Amino acid sequence: MRLRIKRQDFLRSWQIAEKVTNAKSTLEGVKAVLIKADEDENGNGTVTLEATDMKSYVRCKAEGVTVVEPGTALANASILGSMMRKYSTEELELEFNSERGLFTSGTSKIRVAGIASSNFPGVPESQDAEMICEIMASDLARIISEGSSASSMPQDFPKYMGTCLLKTEEQALKVVSTDGKRLSRSRTFCTVMKDEDLLIAAPALKELGKTIASYGENVVSILAESAMIWFRLENVEFAIRRIESNFPNYERILNDEKRTVMRVNCGELSAVLDRIDIIAKTTPAHIMAMAIQTNGQVRITARAPDVGTAVENMHAEIEGSYIQLGFNVGYFQDGLKAMGAGEIVIEFSGEEEQARMYRDSSNDFLYMLMPARLSIQDAMTEEEIGDFSRNMEEPDDVSSESEYQEPEQNYQSEPEQSEQNNYGQENNY
Repeated sequence: MRLRIKRQDFLRSWQIAEKVTNAKSTLEGVKAVLIKADEDENGNGTVTLEATDMKSYVRCKAEGVTVVEPGTALANASILGSMMRKYSTEELELEFNSERGLFTSGTSKIRVAGIASSNFPGVPESQDAEMICEIMASDLARIISEGSSASSMPQDFPKYMGTCLLKTEEQALKVVSTDGKRLSRSRTFCTVMKDEDLLIAAPALKELGKTIASYGENVVSILAESAMIWFRLENVEFAIRRIESNFPNYERILNDEKRTVMRVNCGELSAVLDRIDIIAKTTPAHIMAMAIQTNGQVRITARAPDVGTAVENMHAEIEGSYIQLGFNVGYFQDGLKAMGAGEIVIEFSGEEEQARMYRDSSNDFLYMLMPARLSIQDAMTEEEIGDFSRNMEEPDDVSSESEYQEPEQNYQSEPEQSEQNNYGQENNY
């Protein structure tokens, strides 16, 4: 196999395939990209790149390449990618035989050991897969970014906590994730051929979202069969394994109860929490206290007994009654980052009930999180703590440590609910 390469154009295609490889794998084929160079009867050459980490797969048509001699070669992804990135010349040549590869740029030559093509695991074909929907690439990238913001990597079961649900219904596609303490759901209208629930590993889906964001208004076709899900564009096709698990019936725990509603600028609140987090992140619970008053004043406090206290006051538009509650600062910030800029609405159902974030202009994206339980001192400034301690008959009973407790998790998938039919009625998420 012998190829002439326009470096910048070919490198863009190569990087798509390189991202799917796993340089830490012990399998040679998983560290490499398979290069297939073909010629048709008219002498026109095409080059296809294939790669996999055994969980995700990609097949893409390479740009900026001329086929001098057709053939197939398996090349180490990071080594060949580094070669192309290090050179400044635009015209390069790549030649492979069964034993070695030769990379040429002007008078510079680099020889690399060859890898037998038989070591490549292969990329599954999508011919027999069923079409699920078609969606614009920019819309899919957006709802993946938003809908995956509540995912986490669990240390054990249940499996669904490390996944995202792709759900098609009513001519819309939803992406949903949860880690048992929070939930994110994003949706957009698209062309739906079949209503389907697809469970996919969150890390693989997030990486896909970053990759397809640059495709803008190009249409992505989503196809599925029993074991795989495909995301097909004009010159590239991604495949990701389906997860065998049951995603919880999340709609059952969402409610519309609004004890207090706060409208606030997302960027302003995010800046406040960045400062609060300087203290909050030094505590095991990563907790802050938020007191929302009917006059529009919001006080946010974080205390670390061995470090200090942070207090921030800001103004917001408030409807409803006074409420004071606690949150994990990191979880709250994840929601704000996903919301982006502009005005947002936060609905509070109660001190131990769910809080829901929306953009002020749309409810297509929802971020829900459960509050943390506060001790008395978590919500106080240093001055208030001093006054409180002096008025206590037994000051030793007042602990300086946070009494933060995660809400008990009863978030079960459908087959696990045989002994709990009244799911969600005990304020457990």
